[in-house]
Amino acid sequence: AKLYRQSVFVSGQTQGICKNIQQRFPEVKTYWLPNGVDLSYYNPSETQAGNWRPKQGFTVDDVLFLYAGIIGIAQGLEVILKAAKALQDNKRLKFVLMGSGPEKQKLERLKTEWALNNVFFLDAVTKTEMPEVLKSVNASIIPLRKLELFLGAIPSKIFESLAMELPILLGVDGEARDLFIHQGQCGYYFEPENEEALVSAIRELCSDSGNFTKFGKNGRTYVQRQFDREKIAHAFMEELKKYE
Repeated sequence: AKLYRQSVFVSGQTQGICKNIQQRFPEVKTYWLPNGVDLSYYNPSETQAGNWRPKQGFTVDDVLFLYAGIIGIAQGLEVILKAAKALQDNKRLKFVLMGSGPEKQKLERLKTEWALNNVFFLDAVTKTEMPEVLKSVNASIIPLRKLELFLGAIPSKIFESLAMELPILLGVDGEARDLFIHQGQCGYYFEPENEEALVSAIRELCSDSGNFTKFGKNGRTYVQRQFDREKIAHAFMEELKKYE
């Protein structure tokens, strides 16, 4: 509390954090300093898909849904395996979980137990390789568990997917849903930890091939306007200059 009151202003990574500080300390000026993305690095027009698909055993006709990141408890990734189980009849749909973490072995056991031949676990790749991976898949699944704590969460992996014109299936309620689904029109929301809602969102996305392009273009346009890291840094610098 003492630090807040003695600060010229306080930056918060989400609007929810800023609002919470303002409610507790009305006299403190807050500044929303969100994460963003390097649009020149994650640029679909400058990125080649290369041979990532065939190297991983996927065909050009496969529709690939990617989760890339920590395979942990907070992410609630079991929902993806449950959705994959419900969608096994559609042989084109494939689910890729890329990364490592404390839940990986458990989920791999579930894959074996449920005989899920449409789920693939891949090791994490370097940042250098990520644009090619994102260029090679069709959509990103971004889930978190259904906890009140996560209503203000904005997973940073959203920005890279949107910059690469990937539609998102967002299992995060609250601020992220408002920004990227309601405002940005970047994909579909599904209720966290609800596999039926995820299955419904996948079917809706796949109901028209034009959806992938439409939501992908919306996503890049939205991050260009709101979450360009260069613009964010410049605006923050201008704010800091007020206190020189």
